[in-house]
Amino acid sequence: MSFLRHKSHTRQSLARDLHGAGVRAGDTLIVHSSLRKVGWIAGGAQELIRALQETLGSQGTLVMPTFTFSLAGWQLPPFDPCRTASRVGLLTDTFWRCANVWRSAHPTHSFAAWGRLATQIIDGPLNYEPLGLGSPIDRACNAGAKILLVGVEQNRNSTIHLAESRAAVPYLQIPFTIDDLYDEAWYVDAPSGEARMLAIREMPGSSEGFDVLDEVLVREEIATRCALGDALCTIMPAQRLCDFVVRLLKEDPLMFLNHENPSEITKRRRAIVESQLTMNRTSP
Repeated sequence: MSFLRHKSHTRQSLARDLHGAGVRAGDTLIVHSSLRKVGWIAGGAQELIRALQETLGSQGTLVMPTFTFSLAGWQLPPFDPCRTASRVGLLTDTFWRCANVWRSAHPTHSFAAWGRLATQIIDGPLNYEPLGLGSPIDRACNAGAKILLVGVEQNRNSTIHLAESRAAVPYLQIPFTIDDLYDEAWYVDAPSGEARMLAIREMPGSSEGFDVLDEVLVREEIATRCALGDALCTIMPAQRLCDFVVRLLKEDPLMFLNHENPSEITKRRRAIVESQLTMNRTSP
């Protein structure tokens, strides 16, 4: 009987890869990931998290999305930051459960953070839109964060949603649900334990259209290809990325709605915005 032998990655080898990618001690690093693409890790997801933390050091900050999309109409239970599993990958769900990691309270788009700026990025009342101004991703961007895409492309990059918000594109306020004026999420209120509703007026839509940026950002020398274990990765400065995408959206606000295989929300948003534009052009 023969057995397949997998190349095993260790905390030390992953730390070497991270340093080779340009991750430095003291960085604030936003990670979007496909753990499977990294390959076999001795010790699993926790060893990759430790490699990230050790590379960033005591003055660094590690940030990951822990989105749950807890919309009241989607038949999901109310969001509880101490209990609700992340729906965006095993690495993120492992990370928020680790020691000294803080998690934000947003019921659709929570983030987890560890390190020097963790509470600065995570804390605060829910007076922001999920990925808009004042959100954790906005605070991380303003803090000079780098973005590391591990085995995934730009369609997993939440900072592009932030750029949509900063550019005030005309479709973010079109809700997922056809008959409602806005989306509603729900969450467990910590003091009372009761479920409370949160109106969301700027809901990030599908991100399939972000793939138009995959090669553009490399060509413009904003993003750099690198490797982590077996995964092809991309690293870039969040602020420079956001500024670049805002400029593109100012020229073409609908550029992310023109995907050849659009999701239902993308098709609906494109149809509504194009109808509004047509009405505006024909109005006396």
